[in-house]
Amino acid sequence: MNVMKEEILTGLGMALNEARVYLSLTETGLATATKIADHSGIHRVNVYDAVNKLKEKGLVGEVTHEGKKCYVAAPPTALQNILKEKEIQLNKIIHELNLCTQLSQKQDVQIYEGYDFIRNMFLHFLELKGNIYAFSVPKFVIDKVGKYFQEVIHKRRAEQKQMMYHIYSKEAIDRIKYLNTLPYTEAKYLEQEDYNVTNIICNDEVALCVFYNNEEKKPMIIMIKNKQVADAYINHFQVLWEKAKKP
Repeated sequence: MNVMKEEILTGLGMALNEARVYLSLTETGLATATKIADHSGIHRVNVYDAVNKLKEKGLVGEVTHEGKKCYVAAPPTALQNILKEKEIQLNKIIHELNLCTQLSQKQDVQIYEGYDFIRNMFLHFLELKGNIYAFSVPKFVIDKVGKYFQEVIHKRRAEQKQMMYHIYSKEAIDRIKYLNTLPYTEAKYLEQEDYNVTNIICNDEVALCVFYNNEEKKPMIIMIKNKQVADAYINHFQVLWEKAKKP
């Protein structure tokens, strides 16, 4: 029976000698180190070490009885306080642990290249039917993706009442004015030069489109499917949106 009790107490974080000393005190009541050693079978030097550790945990008290230093076990309900303390400590990090687990287990990252993929990506976003957020869009991408293709995308998007928000650099002012004439479309600009990395978000998917100074070089697209990441990018977009201007 004591073996099972020892296993439970060591599971709470006690060393084996600590568990044996505590159990000995619950059975003997008030006891000297010598009596604990005799009852538990632990060497007296090790008894002192275990007792000191148990005192630090609030599981053993020290009293003087008939001129001798004696020890007494705290009520077994004190063991429940250990569990509560462990739960409190765990709750401090549980949210972060959950987030790390979700990111490591559910994150889907894939890398593509080329404007053909960007076109297919927009077709996919139409199927998702969620709001589309695009920021840090360079002016030259308009021609590379194709104006006709974009007109088709915007038409289909409007038909299904799917909003799209754009943030360009000021160099694309004419494009911004045009987009603001379209239904379910809003566009603004920031006082910055053209960008090299465009961010596009729809539902829980994020596309990081890396464009190169050599416009003939195919862009690289990093697709991330993760709700926490997408929410973070949308929050960042909203901060930029407040700072951006309409022409």
